[in-house]
Amino acid sequence: MISTVKFNNKLQIEFATALKQRVDDFFKSNKLSKYGGIKILFKIIIFTVLYFGVYALILSNLFNIYEMWLFTVVMGIAAAGIGMTYMHDANHNSLSKNKTINKIISFSADMLGVSSLNWKIQHNILHHTYTNIENLDEDINSRPLYRFTKGAKHYKFHKFQHIYMFFLYGLMTIIWSLSADFPQMKRFYKEGLLGKKRNYNTEVAKLIFSKIIYFGYVLVLPFIFVDVTWWQVVIGFLTMHFFTGLILALTFQLAHLVEKTEFPDPVDGKINENWQVHQLKTTSDFAQKNKLLTWYIGGLNFQVEHHLFPNISHVHYPDISKIVKQTTDEYGIRYNVYDTFAQAVKSHIRMLIKLGKGETD
Repeated sequence: MISTVKFNNKLQIEFATALKQRVDDFFKSNKLSKYGGIKILFKIIIFTVLYFGVYALILSNLFNIYEMWLFTVVMGIAAAGIGMTYMHDANHNSLSKNKTINKIISFSADMLGVSSLNWKIQHNILHHTYTNIENLDEDINSRPLYRFTKGAKHYKFHKFQHIYMFFLYGLMTIIWSLSADFPQMKRFYKEGLLGKKRNYNTEVAKLIFSKIIYFGYVLVLPFIFVDVTWWQVVIGFLTMHFFTGLILALTFQLAHLVEKTEFPDPVDGKINENWQVHQLKTTSDFAQKNKLLTWYIGGLNFQVEHHLFPNISHVHYPDISKIVKQTTDEYGIRYNVYDTFAQAVKSHIRMLIKLGKGETD
């Protein structure tokens, strides 16, 4: 079993209560559902048609190799859109009031080569509960190739991580789809995170089946319908995943691995802070006024709102952000935000440089 951390929710209780009440009142007074509704349905259609429509163009064998390669770039961009919009909402049960619909749509992760079960455990349970806490939040856990936390071991080559990390970000979903899912599921099982209702062998069998389906349509079908060599198919596959991984990784890193966010160290397994305040200190928004970016990345530039209210659909985050900002100002709690996407990227790079130098303060 993993060692967990407890929060002192008796602190800042007035703030937490006021914030929740004001958000609830917003939905009641405007007679709005907290779910995605028609706006999510539109995104499901757009990104699904774009992803499989472009793939159909590749399988048509009517285009030259360079055009087909560009199509794989579009597939990668569309796959990231799927992951950040309706797959993300579905896995948080915020897409629809109907849990069955959420469960079905959550399998879009498996459709893209990644285990939806692993994703829920890593993201919903570990990342959202223990945000920016080293060794519990796997999104910021360091590896020998990179150093994301001040407590991680430092190597001399880390001084270059602000340069090579963007390449590694592009490998994220490739590694996840090819190899990471199986050891991760085994580890989650040993740590007791799969749940008592799930049988480990059954879940592994499901994972193998989903991988066969995924690699069957993404790698085998091109050999059947398209006049290409094996290495050209591999290049297309890697290109698609590179763009998906880069977009996904960068989006989440800009919300947590930036200079304004904190990385608390538990004392005796405890964080002496209210959970909501912890989320505010460890999370940052960016580019709130960029409507196109907000639409494409599923409101994940409003990451503060998402962490405070993960069961509310992302289509409501811009409105909720005004309530959060007003309430944090009233109670004197810091609200992290970067005005533009570029500002957030620069802050992330500066953070990588500091950590790469071995800084611990």
